[in-house]
Amino acid sequence: MVNSGPGQIRIAESTRFRNVENAAIFATMKFSLRHQSTGVVYPYLAQAAHLMVRGFFRKIYISNRDAVPVDKPVLLAANHPTAFVDPCLLGIFLNPPLYNMTRGDVFRKPFFRKLMESINMFPVFRMRDGFRGRDRNQEVFEFCEKKLLEKRVVTIYVEGEHHLEKRVRPIQKGILRIAFDTFEKHQLNDLQIIPAGCNYVWGDRPRDEAMVCVGTPILVRDYWETYRTNPAGAMTQLATDIESALKKVCLHIDDPGDAELLEMLLALRRNEHADHFVPVVSFSHDRFAREKAVCDALNQLNAKEKQQLKKSVSSYFEALEQAGLTDAGLLQPQFAGWHWPLFFLIGFVPFVPGYLTSRPVVWFAAFVAKKTVKKREFQSSVFMGAGFFGGILYYLIWLLACLVSRNPWWITFALTLPALGWFSMIYREYLARWMAARRAQTHPGRAVLLELRNKIQEPW
Repeated sequence: MVNSGPGQIRIAESTRFRNVENAAIFATMKFSLRHQSTGVVYPYLAQAAHLMVRGFFRKIYISNRDAVPVDKPVLLAANHPTAFVDPCLLGIFLNPPLYNMTRGDVFRKPFFRKLMESINMFPVFRMRDGFRGRDRNQEVFEFCEKKLLEKRVVTIYVEGEHHLEKRVRPIQKGILRIAFDTFEKHQLNDLQIIPAGCNYVWGDRPRDEAMVCVGTPILVRDYWETYRTNPAGAMTQLATDIESALKKVCLHIDDPGDAELLEMLLALRRNEHADHFVPVVSFSHDRFAREKAVCDALNQLNAKEKQQLKKSVSSYFEALEQAGLTDAGLLQPQFAGWHWPLFFLIGFVPFVPGYLTSRPVVWFAAFVAKKTVKKREFQSSVFMGAGFFGGILYYLIWLLACLVSRNPWWITFALTLPALGWFSMIYREYLARWMAARRAQTHPGRAVLLELRNKIQEPW
């Protein structure tokens, strides 16, 4: 727990492993940390979050998840596009339980402090959040050291703030201090820093697509000899290496002015490899690799080449808009096939009740997000949380009302409502995809637009 006093912040665990008397004994034990956590709520929330993210996201791609070991001390160096979605995705798709560093002002109120502790969150006290004095974080760093001694995974959002730009910002020094202080005191030869990137198509809206990519470990011991003689040099080198490693697992552009062009190029690339919406989670590296290749290629162009490319891509999208078409519809004729109307005809029966009964949950989530969110980075977190927990209450009311009727048909209907609501989203997305493909297939300007698109792609 975290208690604030005049001169110190005290951190202790909510619960402890039994039969462990000291950290030295604990660190030498051979065991698996898989699906174990000292946060009271963490294991249950992690399971519930699987349903939450599958309802919120259209598609989630996970690559190299096994790179995070379950029995070694790990500092997970992650980027931070959103407020709470990033910890959620990392926490449920990586095997070990994660301890996440988060902004200290959230811990000011006792209720939120206990809630954060119960889901393995711990604070960092930043001056921008109203805290004064670097010494306030000393016990936070000691808490991290203790977790590393216990062979835990401690997540540090190394950019120091959340942002939706597709670029990696400079690494903050906190993770460097924790890494070297821990190694100096305990000589943990397997202490490692692992980069983890959370990438989104938009990052601030429902039915988004996410790509979580884990990189290769960086061993702290490789920098120790340099640190002994030149601490500043070793910290600079480690920070540079972490930033370089993080850029490999994140969509990154060197020039923020290229953001608009990048989004158009990524849209073109995605439509060349259309995935089905089911299953929601895919353990594949292909999607991220394709989009990363676009970022890297854009970074290598000079200013003149970028300007010419932007002009041709913008002209193509303007032509599509004038024709009333989409790039996806133009490039995906397979979704105009004869079997899709049959799917829509059969699926219309479950779609109607699913759509009608799920609307209140969607409206509630959108209302809460609109009223409470001031920054884009919080939009998806609030929408997802409000929709999930509001949906639980809403469907429980439906179930209780049907139980009162004692009618088995109504009870069965109430039990299937969440699945019907999810199906209604999939149904609408496939319907929109089919309609776009049908319009493009019969459009008289289809050949001209495809030729214009190919001209963009040839030099690119």
